[in-house]
Amino acid sequence: MAEEPHKKRADFGFIRLNERDLLAFEWIFNMGAIFEIDIQFLVSPKQPLSRNAVRSVVRRWEKAGVVRAEPVLAGEGRLVRLTVEGALLVSDDTADGLPAAAETPTRSVRHALASRARLQIERSGVSDLQAHGWVSERQWRLENAATAAAGGHVPHGIALLDGGVGALVHVTRTAVELNRLRLLLADIDRQYPFVIAAVPSDLTGAARLLATASAEGSSGSSARLEVIRL
Repeated sequence: MAEEPHKKRADFGFIRLNERDLLAFEWIFNMGAIFEIDIQFLVSPKQPLSRNAVRSVVRRWEKAGVVRAEPVLAGEGRLVRLTVEGALLVSDDTADGLPAAAETPTRSVRHALASRARLQIERSGVSDLQAHGWVSERQWRLENAATAAAGGHVPHGIALLDGGVGALVHVTRTAVELNRLRLLLADIDRQYPFVIAAVPSDLTGAARLLATASAEGSSGSSARLEVIRL
C-alpha cells in the first residue's frame, strides 16, 4: 500500500509570533528603538539570553517583516526598530507613533540609548530608589502636545520611582550635550527637581562634577542630579 505523502501545515513557511514577541513589539513601539545587544534584558530580564539566542530572535522578527535591524554605531550592535507592519501589530492609529517607524537610524539612536537607560534603571534603580514605571518620550509628547509644539523641553523619559517621584531622564552622548544639560537644569528644576543623566563612560566624571555642583547650588539649579553610565 502506497504511503500517503506528508501533508504540510497550512502555515508552513510563515513565522508565527508568540505573546513574548508581541509584548516586546509594544515596548519597542513605545520607546522607538533598541540596540540588539539590549534585547536580552527586554525579552528575558530574569535570565538574560545569550548573544546567539538574541540574534536568533531578531532574525525571526526580520523574517516576519516586523522589524529592521541595521548597524549604526560601532560597538553597539545593530539598531532594531519596528517596520510599519510591526507598528500596526501594536496600534493602527497613525497619530499614535507610526511615523516613528520611518525615522532615520541616526535619529533613532537616542531612542535606543533611552531604552538602555530604562532597562538599567528598572533593573538596578537609581541611588537608593527603585523604579515602578516609565513614561516614554512618545507617551510624554502625546500627553503634552501643546508644550512640545511650543518648543518646550521634551524629556527622553520619565522614571517613576519610590514615593511617587518622577525623575526626568536625559540621555547625553557628547560633551556638547552635557553642557546643554547644565544650561537646562536651571530652567527645569521647578518642574523636575530630580534629573537622571545617562552618559557614556568617558563622560561619567564630568557628569558627576555637574551633579556635585548642582547639589551645592553652584550650578544655578537646585535639582537633584544622579548619574548612570550607559
